[in-house]
Amino acid sequence: MIEAAHDLGVFVELAGEPRSGAELARALDADPRAMSVLLDALCAYDLLVEDGNARYALPAELRECLLPDGLFSLVGKIEYDRTLAWRAWRNLADTVRAGTRVEDGSDAPNQIGETEYRSLVHGINFWAPPIVNVLAGALAERGWTPRRPVSLVDVGCGSGIYSHLLLRRFPALTATGIDVRRIMPLALAQADRLGVADRFRPAVMDFWSEDWGLGYDLALFVNIFHLQTPASAEELLRRAAKSLAGGGLVAVVDQIVTGDAHSAQNRFSRLFAASMLATGGGGAYRTEDYDRWLDGAGLTRVALLDTPMHRVLLAGPR
Repeated sequence: MIEAAHDLGVFVELAGEPRSGAELARALDADPRAMSVLLDALCAYDLLVEDGNARYALPAELRECLLPDGLFSLVGKIEYDRTLAWRAWRNLADTVRAGTRVEDGSDAPNQIGETEYRSLVHGINFWAPPIVNVLAGALAERGWTPRRPVSLVDVGCGSGIYSHLLLRRFPALTATGIDVRRIMPLALAQADRLGVADRFRPAVMDFWSEDWGLGYDLALFVNIFHLQTPASAEELLRRAAKSLAGGGLVAVVDQIVTGDAHSAQNRFSRLFAASMLATGGGGAYRTEDYDRWLDGAGLTRVALLDTPMHRVLLAGPR
């Protein structure tokens, strides 16, 4: 329904004054009865509100998610789903039959393409605010203050939303965002939009083969490890360990599975692992996996923090 409303232009049309179903149908060249059915269905999910007189409005708190130019717009996620995810889900039974191992028996890497990646990175900004709140609180407990000069490297930064929100929380922080050339303009434009461009340094590179730099207080990985194989995950942590200043930390934001089977985070992790299976490689890994990889990189876990659906793992030198 969100996709249909987006395609029709419902949310954009409701960015101004409330409108009736008939008015929207005329403006958007749609059938009046069918439009009313869609609008009422959107109200059932609280995506729109109806004033009791059959006039519909877009709630202020959802504008940034439902309008195409919103900071947390779902448009990129819609594009990703249409180009990759929906087709992959339709073929899930075939994937379960065949598995995702390559000829040598190892796990196949995730095969998301550059076009799908570009759509997705901006389309999942909406996860960031509660995660950043938890991470920022943990960093503050470990001595980060608004006036303390600190630095971070955001590996595979995507839109850069996590770095950008942290830059707003810590005015003396500087951030280096690493990603490919096609993605970096998204991060730069968003840094400018959020007023942190002067402290966000873009680094266009292959983070597997090129040097990230040294002396960072934080190496940040958001939604990176679920795309990895066990071997590549440990290698990433080795590279992170080499980039840290004394007392620096690694932060992994991802679907991290613990022994609490009924927690919201673990339920989401299980569903997310099925999504990774469908779309071609990667998965949700357990804390034991991370601990083993950390140990191989000379690091140790110092905290595991819950956010609404994800977890944040913090690690430091052993």
